[in-house]
Amino acid sequence: VVDDEYETDDSDDGSRLLALRRPGWVLLRTFVLTALLAGLLNSSAYLWYVAVGFTSMSKVTAIYNMSCFFAYVFSILLLHERVKLDKCIAVAISILGVVFMALADSGTDAQSLTQEQRANMRSNELFGDLLSLICAGGIGLYQVLYKKYAVPNDYHSLFHVNFMTTLLGLCTLVLYWIPIPALSISGVERFHWPNGEQLAYILTNALFGVAYNGGFMIALALTSPLFAAIGVMLTIPVMAVVDMVIQGQVLAWNVFLGGGAILAGFCILTFAEYRDTIDKASSTASTDNNNSTGDDGDSNGSSNTALAANTDNTP
Repeated sequence: VVDDEYETDDSDDGSRLLALRRPGWVLLRTFVLTALLAGLLNSSAYLWYVAVGFTSMSKVTAIYNMSCFFAYVFSILLLHERVKLDKCIAVAISILGVVFMALADSGTDAQSLTQEQRANMRSNELFGDLLSLICAGGIGLYQVLYKKYAVPNDYHSLFHVNFMTTLLGLCTLVLYWIPIPALSISGVERFHWPNGEQLAYILTNALFGVAYNGGFMIALALTSPLFAAIGVMLTIPVMAVVDMVIQGQVLAWNVFLGGGAILAGFCILTFAEYRDTIDKASSTASTDNNNSTGDDGDSNGSSNTALAANTDNTP
């Protein structure tokens, strides 16, 4: 609840006044918000790992990258973005590209399985697909909530991004290790200490994760949840090219076609975001000009009224 003295025409000014007068409340709100965001992010990431055990990696990848769809839906509902045809086309093309890359050759491995194995695989795949879908929805919701509540309006600061990213990591370290022993004791998922080789891979993955999360949070703060989500999709064709160069894999034609679709969707969205930025800047400049013109008119009107009053009082 904000007092009337903090209510201004500009919500940002009210937030700054509240931060100056009630710093404790602002800190408490920040930590609670960070804990909720970290919980949503970690639970969605955990569902991704669980889903890998029930369905194929290609399907998990395809469904997970539908987070751009959920990010756009939640942006419309929570950020009040307008539904635009070019953004819808960009989302559809990107999702189709991912599905085509991941699933075009997925049926070849099933030909060598027995009928019983196929039945067991189908019974597990539906559950894994559902977990992947929930994961994609959670990631999309996390991106929009972070943009709405953790990013100041029209204020871009690398320090703020690093501060929020650090808080998310601290909340994960302090709070979200608690489910690990609970899951291990209950037998749902046993915990085992990694050996030296596994620890090296974990640390390497963590270093790359720091770079990825830092860059992603900056992109999320400077752009939109939809742009950041589709931008992450570019890692799929890049990963395929890296496999071709480093491991010497021969890429199928569907990989090139799907990667081209993802790149095309990203380009369409980039143009749409650029056009929205230009329109917003033009609208802001026009509003400022109108306000300045109105202020000049009011001041001129006041001067003319005062002059007329002085003239009437002159003997």
